Amino acid sequence: MSNLSSSKTIGARLKDGARAMWTEIRHRVTWPRPRELAKSSITIVSFVVFWAIYIGIWDYLFAGALNWLVK
Repeated sequence: MSNLSSSKTIGARLKDGARAMWTEIRHRVTWPRPRELAKSSITIVSFVVFWAIYIGIWDYLFAGALNWLVK
C-alpha cells in the first residue's frame, strides 16, 4: 500500500508537523547571542556596502566608456 492511505487526517499530520517544527526550533537550534548577532550584522552590512560601491564604480566607468564610444 502507499503512504496516502494513512489513518491520520491531513489536519492531524499538519498539527504533528507543526509541533515537531516548534520542538526543533525551541530545543535544538543554537541562537546567537546579541553581541554575536550585532557583529555578524555589521560584517554583512559592510560586505554589501563594499560590493555595492565596487560594482557602482565599474558600472559608472563602463557607462562612460560606452557613451564615449557611441558619440
